[in-house]
Parts: sequence; structure tokens; C-alpha cells
Amino acid sequence: MHIAINHKSGIPYASLMNSVREGSRVRKVTVAYLGRVLDEKLGIYQSRERGVFSYDLATNTYGAAPESFVPNVRRKNGREELLVDYGDVYLFESLIKNYGLQPVLEAVPYGNPDSFRALLLYYMLHRESNAHAECWWSGSYARILYPNANLSSQRISDMLEAIGREDNMRAFFNAYLEWIGADVREGSNILIDSTGLPNGIRFPLTAVSNHNGEISEEVRLIYVSQQGTRLPIYMRYVPGNVVDTTTLTTTIKELKAMGVNTKFAILDAGYVTKEGMASLSEEKISFLTRCPTNRRIYKQLIEKELPDLDQTGSLALDEEGRLFNGREVYVKCVEVDYNGMKLYAYIGRDKAMQEEERKKFVRRHVGERINEADFRSGLSEHGVFMLLATRRIQATQILSHYYVRQDVEQVFDIAKNYASLLPLNVEKEETFRGHLLMTFIATAILQKLQNDLRPSQFSIDRVLMRMRTQKAKVFENVVIPAEPVREHNEIYKLLEVKPVKEHARKDAARM
Repeated sequence: MHIAINHKSGIPYASLMNSVREGSRVRKVTVAYLGRVLDEKLGIYQSRERGVFSYDLATNTYGAAPESFVPNVRRKNGREELLVDYGDVYLFESLIKNYGLQPVLEAVPYGNPDSFRALLLYYMLHRESNAHAECWWSGSYARILYPNANLSSQRISDMLEAIGREDNMRAFFNAYLEWIGADVREGSNILIDSTGLPNGIRFPLTAVSNHNGEISEEVRLIYVSQQGTRLPIYMRYVPGNVVDTTTLTTTIKELKAMGVNTKFAILDAGYVTKEGMASLSEEKISFLTRCPTNRRIYKQLIEKELPDLDQTGSLALDEEGRLFNGREVYVKCVEVDYNGMKLYAYIGRDKAMQEEERKKFVRRHVGERINEADFRSGLSEHGVFMLLATRRIQATQILSHYYVRQDVEQVFDIAKNYASLLPLNVEKEETFRGHLLMTFIATAILQKLQNDLRPSQFSIDRVLMRMRTQKAKVFENVVIPAEPVREHNEIYKLLEVKPVKEHARKDAARM
């Protein structure tokens, strides 16, 4: 066999040919059509059926193109963009350097670093599907920074599959945990929660889930976050029909195997099980969790302690003797035996929340015939909560821990609304893993940004939209940004990023 190359309109196309002898004549027979020749020396071709692929004549085998391969194909009538979106890309590239994340990103082994870094920027800056990444890249400063990026749909899928391998995930998390700091290794407070990722695509991990009474086809994603910084520490995923109560033990063991030493865990109510608590006890991890209202211990203690809670409970005050977060909250601690474990139950009532819930409750019953006893019973538990902990904690501290549980929900909000976690557009588990890794990295950077923005008037949305308006002109050897306006300068100053007058072009951008 041999490879025959024909040119059509100056473009080379290849076919796999064989010579067949028929009597005294030798006739050439087409064995297979390889498609457009992208690199004859490396044996890389492109066809509708296979996409971009490699073919080795000596072994007659097909394979994937090398990760580092970038086709030198110029679009018909294509030309280089001379004016590009600049401010958002420059800002986030600067933040990555300022945050010291360069070594962490370099720890992700992929043959084309330009593709990886460009796609990460796309995950952070845009919420559209990956099918639009190449179009974004062509009109963005990312094209100048990462000229060898290949963001075609097929190559993105190949990249996600490659970086989603277990060895590559481990390499990233080892570098990432080192970046977070020693307190993660030596012992830190963590938040554990899960969220559903709806997915209608036929996918091995997609299963019917009944979570808090809501039925959906989804994958469950578990995030572990650091209390205080809200930075995600670790992630894992399970099929949608695996309930939260069964995942805690494995999550804790994987954390320990990765070198994360946890001294205190704040859990969602879905993790309150005898097995989960026993697992935490074996690992000598203290915990705090909200007690579900359908548990017997909740009903017993609420019935006993609630009637005079306002008189017997402690009014939550901060260190300077002021109302905690400006709210009137009473908390009472009771020592209990729960499934053979010595725990402390904290029964509390938030008066502001009680008033809000009462108003909603009354509005729902306007115009209805009511039973007075049932109506009074419905009103009695508004604003009430009960927490279970392994140790005695002051009222103000217990509330600080309880309300900080919302932090992990905010991390999920960033992942879903800003880091391209949803919608899912993958069909293989390997590609799905790479997608989760990209969203995890994007979420960590965006959460760090959110922490920096907290004392200011700016939100992530406002930063993204405003910085995108700063353009830059592209010349043969230099890129010159437009002058930043007042709000650009405020953002640069707040985030300690220095605007520059020009950027030298190290490589000629790909057409």
C-alpha cells in the first residue's frame, strides 16, 4: 500500500492506495480516503468521519494527533483581527501571576499549553458552550498571548479527555494544595456539600435523583471548601442516584489520602447519618451539622426546649457585646446521646427569620378555613433551627459556623454561573472529568477574585463586562491597548494590576 496525494484548488488530499495485478496490467485501487493533508511528514490528516487524526503507513494504524499539533490552515478569505478584546484577558492573566498560580497550571501536563491556558480563560470569561471558543479566541487578546492554541471542538474534547486522566488530576491537586498553604496539610476547617448537575445526555453517570423531593436526571458533584477563604479544596463526583449520606466516608478518606488533614467539618443536613458520623469519629474529625427536622431527636428536643427558649437560651452577642450580625438570636445547648455518640445539640431561634416565615405562612392561609390548633402549631417552629456538634461551642461561634455553611453554596453559584460548569455538553466520563477540572480551576480563581472584590462596589459581573470594553490594536510586532478609562483604572488599582502601554509580540499570530 501507499499514500497518494492529489491537489484540489491548491489543497492536498490523501488516499490510501493499493496496487492490484490483473494479468499483465497493474491497477490502482483506493483502500481508504484519508482526507485533507494537515502535515504530510507527521502523517496527520483531517476528514469528516475521523476529524483530525494520525495515520501510520508502516503499521497501518490510526491514532489521535499529537497534543502539541496545531494545523497551519488558513481560513478562506481569512485575515488577522487588527482590533481585539483586551482588558478582560489581560486582567485575568495578571491575576493568575499575582496569585502565584503559574506553577499550579504548569503542573497540568498537556502537550499544547497554549490551548490549555486559552481554554481556561474562556471558561472564566464567557458562559457560552465550548463550540464558540475558537470564535472568541480569534477576536481576543488571547490569540496574541497563546498563538498556538487550537480550540476547535474536536481538539477541545481531546484536551478535556487528556487532562481528565486520573494521573493528571492528581498532579494538579498536589500542586494546588501546596498553593493553598500549609494549614490545609496541617489541619483546617472545611465545608462539605453537593449539588446536582442536570444532564439529559445519555451518559453512564447520569441517573435519576430524588434530592429534597426534586426528581431529575443528574450527576452529583461534591465540593470541599476551606472555611474563611471559601476556596474549593477538592472535588469528586458520583452518579445522580447515590445519596449524600453514603458519600461522606469516601470523601473524607480521599481527602486524607491527598494529604488534607481536617480538624473540623461543617456539613449539610444530608450527611447526618449514623455511618457518616461514625466515620468522622474514627478519623478524629470534629463536626457541626444542621439536624434534619424529620429526625426523632429533633422532634423530642424541640418539643421540650422550644416553649421557653427565649428565656432560657443565650442571646447571641459578638465580642463587643452587640447583637450578632444585628439579629436577635437565642441559642441553647443541650448534651445528648445520638446513636451512641456524645453530641451537643444547639437549639436556636432567629427572631428576624421567625417574622419573615410567619408573614409568608399567614399569606398562604389568607381566605382559607383553618384549624386553630394546626395554625398555632405551624407558627411555633418558624425561625427555629437545631445544630449537632461534637464539642461545646459558644453561641456566637456556633452561629458563625452555621451561617458560614452558605459559603460553599456561593462557591457552587460561582461554578455554575461564572465558571462554565453548566450546561454539560459531554458524552464520555473522561471528557467530563476534564471539564470538571477546568471549572474547578476557574472557580478557584474567580472565588479569589470575589474575595478581593468584597470590600468594594464591584461584582464579578461588573468587572467582566467593564474590562471587556478595553480594546487593543494589533500591529505586526506590537499590541497597543487603548487608554483605560476611569472605571478600568479603579479595577486595576483595586486588584493591584498595573496597566501597560504596549506588549511586544513574541510570535506571529496564527491566521
